[in-house]
Amino acid sequence: MTDFHTFKMTFKGDLVTLGDPEYLQAPARCTRSAASKAANVAFVKDAHDVAAAITYAKAAGLLIAIRGGGNHPGGAASGQSGLVIDLSRYLVGARIDPKMKLAYVGGGAVWETVNKAAIKHGLATVGGTANHVGISVVPLRNALTNHSSDRSRRVLILGGGYGWLSGLHDLAIGNLVQATVVTADGAVRTANATENSDLFWNIRGAGSNFGVVTEFVLQLHPQHRTVFGGHSLYPPGALEPPCDMNQEWRDKGAFENERMMHTLGRVPGGREVHAPVPA
Repeated sequence: MTDFHTFKMTFKGDLVTLGDPEYLQAPARCTRSAASKAANVAFVKDAHDVAAAITYAKAAGLLIAIRGGGNHPGGAASGQSGLVIDLSRYLVGARIDPKMKLAYVGGGAVWETVNKAAIKHGLATVGGTANHVGISVVPLRNALTNHSSDRSRRVLILGGGYGWLSGLHDLAIGNLVQATVVTADGAVRTANATENSDLFWNIRGAGSNFGVVTEFVLQLHPQHRTVFGGHSLYPPGALEPPCDMNQEWRDKGAFENERMMHTLGRVPGGREVHAPVPA
């Protein structure tokens, strides 16, 4: 499939090219530095659209980039003059199976979608610490040069994924039960502990570039719907009281569902700020 017209006729999603009116918005990312001018952006509707896009890009000699949530600051979700396979328009849903405690999540979804759908059933999984970021896809290795850069490896679920519930339920990758993966040969594969188990092992820690994940199946856990949390900011001269409070909290023994994270940073003007965050 080397002909673009043939590809377009078989593609169920939306194809945006340089001359289309909506092209200016299609390559948009979380920062301007992360956006590149792709020749084509393919907003896929399902795994078979992904397979068709990969097959076309390989035959046409185009570089491939994958967009999930579009939050990668290094530009891994963009491709200069190549083809971007974009999951963020249609593959964004989250279906919850409360009986089995599983979430079936599209590869272009953000954590807010997963969190809101799961908590309706009193459930949650280990996700990102910011709910507006994508849940993660694996960037596909360049089909022509077999080359990938380190920037493509910084993804959430398949890169490990530390979240607010990691102390209780492991990293995000430890809660991945199954994935639908489109590999570089255009095959759509189900990967879990018993089916394509070698691929499942690979995507759960052996690095990126094994394919495009169009659906994640995540383990869910019981979770209270109401959570107390917030930020407290302290200037350098007032660090002793919060540090004493933190030590007292630790000495008394925190409850199972209590967590606190401390950060030290600078605000405009160069002043340091200490921020304990109960969660």
